[in-house]
Amino acid sequence: MLFLAPTKPLCEQHASSIKKFTTLSDGDVAVVTGETFTQKKRKEIYNKVKVVVATPQTIQNDIDKHLSLDEYGLIIFDEVHRTVGNYAYVKIVDKYRLISGSQILGLTASPGNDFEILKESVVKLGINHIEVRNEWDKDVRPYLSSRYLQWHLIDMPDGIKKIMLKIDMILQENLDDLYRYTSQAKNLTPDKLSKKALVEIQKRMRDNLGRRGGSLYHGLTLVSSIIKLSHLKDMLTSQGIKVAKRYVSKLESDNSRATKRIKKHKLYNDIKEGIEHIKEVQPKLDMAMEIVKRHLKYKKDGRIMVFAEYRDTIDMLVPKLNSIEGAKAVKFIGQTGKTSKEKGMSQKEQKQILDEFRNGIYNVLISTSIGEEGIDIPATSQVLFYEPVPSAIRHIQRKGRTARDGLPGEVRILIMKDSRDEGYYWSSVRKEKKMYNYVYSLKDRLEGKKVERRKIEHQSKISEFF
Repeated sequence: MLFLAPTKPLCEQHASSIKKFTTLSDGDVAVVTGETFTQKKRKEIYNKVKVVVATPQTIQNDIDKHLSLDEYGLIIFDEVHRTVGNYAYVKIVDKYRLISGSQILGLTASPGNDFEILKESVVKLGINHIEVRNEWDKDVRPYLSSRYLQWHLIDMPDGIKKIMLKIDMILQENLDDLYRYTSQAKNLTPDKLSKKALVEIQKRMRDNLGRRGGSLYHGLTLVSSIIKLSHLKDMLTSQGIKVAKRYVSKLESDNSRATKRIKKHKLYNDIKEGIEHIKEVQPKLDMAMEIVKRHLKYKKDGRIMVFAEYRDTIDMLVPKLNSIEGAKAVKFIGQTGKTSKEKGMSQKEQKQILDEFRNGIYNVLISTSIGEEGIDIPATSQVLFYEPVPSAIRHIQRKGRTARDGLPGEVRILIMKDSRDEGYYWSSVRKEKKMYNYVYSLKDRLEGKKVERRKIEHQSKISEFF
C-alpha cells in the first residue's frame, strides 16, 4: 500500500497512526521523503516494506526509476483536494489508473467551496463513490471530543472609527477615479472592497498596457493606492493601534508612486497623526489577554494556539501574552517573509519550537497560517482566532487544532464590529455550507440520484452564544 501526504510531518503522523492502530510491525511501515533516504536506499525500502508513507514529489520522481506502481494494490491520497493542476498527485494518478485493478482512496477534511475544482479532483482520481461525514453525524459524534465554540463581538473605539472614516474618504475618491479606467470598479465601495477583485483589476490592466498605452499606468497606481489604504484600514480596525503604527511607519519610508499619491492627500497627515497620538485603547488585545489568562487559570496544564494573520500582530502579541501569569508564549512563522528584510524560521527552528511546545516549555503558540495544515502540532486545549478568516478550508483547519486525541477543547473567535472581521466570519460560514452542498451534489451524481440541496444538520447561530 502507498499512503501519500503533502508534507514530511504529516507522513510521520500517518505512519505512527498505522503502527498504532493496525497489527503491522514497525518494519512493515516506512516513511519515505527526498530528505530521509538516498535514491538507492529508497529503492530497497520500496521492495521491502508493506506500507510506504511518502510525499507525492518523492514518488513522482521515483516512478519508473526506482518504484513500480503496479506493486501497489491501493494508494491513499491525503488532502485529496490538491489533485488539480500540476500538483504531483495528478501525475501519479494518471500513471496508476492505467494499471488494471488499481484502487484509490482519497481523504480530506476540507475539500473547498469551488465546485469545478472539486469535480476536477473527482474526475482525475476516477472516484465512483463518496462518503461524507461531519461532526454532527450521529455515527461520528460518539468518537469526537467535545468542542465548545464562541464568538466574541468587540465594540470598535470611537477614536478608531473617526480615523477609519477619513481613510474611507480617500478610498472613495480613489475608487471614483478608478471607475474612469475600468467598469469593474463600479460596485466597489470602501465597505465592500475585495482584495481579490482589486488584484484581478490590476492584472487585467497590466495585460492591456500594450494595447491601451500609458494611460493605464495611472490606473495601476490607483489600484496600488487602494490596496495600501485598504490594508491600513484593516490594520487599524482589525489588528489594533500598535500594528497600524508599524504600517504607517512602512508607508513613510515607501517611495512608490502609489504611496506618494496617498501621502499627498490632504487627509493623510490627519490620519497619520491620529494613529500616532490616539490613546492606545486595544479592546481586541485586552479580550485576547483575558481569554488566555482565564483559560490558564482554570486549566493549569492548558495548551493554547493563537492564530493571527500578520507577523506584525504576532510580534505585538508575544510580549503581551508573556506578561500573563503562567503564560509561556512563542511565535511560530513560515520560512520566508514577503520581503528579503523579513526573516522567517528555518525548518530546524520550526521543529524545535513544536518540540518545546509539545514538552511544555511553551504553552501558548502564536502562529500565522503556517500552523493550519501540513504540520504535526500537538493537540491543544484552546484555539484562539485573533481574527476570522474568509476561507472555509482555513476555518476548518484552525478549529481542528483542538478537541483531538480524546481531549476536549474550545475555540474562541474575536470579531471587531464594523470591521472586515464581520464579513470574513460570515464568508467562512457561507463557504462551509456551500462546500458541503457541493460534496453532496457530487455524491448524488455519482450514485445517479436526483441532486437536492441538503440542510446541514446543525449550524450554530451567533445569537446562541449571547
